[in-house]
Amino acid sequence: MDQPLFYGADTAPPRSVLVIEAPEALPLIEALDPPPRVLAIRFRQLGAGLLALAQPDCVALPLLRPGFDALEVIEKLQALGYTGHICAFAPPLPDPDLVAAELQQAAAGLPLRLIIVGA
Repeated sequence: MDQPLFYGADTAPPRSVLVIEAPEALPLIEALDPPPRVLAIRFRQLGAGLLALAQPDCVALPLLRPGFDALEVIEKLQALGYTGHICAFAPPLPDPDLVAAELQQAAAGLPLRLIIVGA
């Protein structure tokens, strides 16, 4: 069974992934070769010190969780100076292209991929 790519086929797999309340990302991360270093946190833990310690080249986050959404996480990552990839995980959506476009606009140039899980 083919799994969706973690991010673009022309991009090397991430070396370090920061997972922010997105357990649905873990099966894809575990399938990567070579396996990246993974740090899983809660959104409220995200700060400059943790970002500097983790040095992620990819942040995996959910589209929606109680108390926050992907747009809030993207805004905070930008405020912290993050410049790597963002992988947003979502359930099946009626118009995923529209959601991806909105997220990409919010990411303001950061590489972003919307990954639909559970389809």
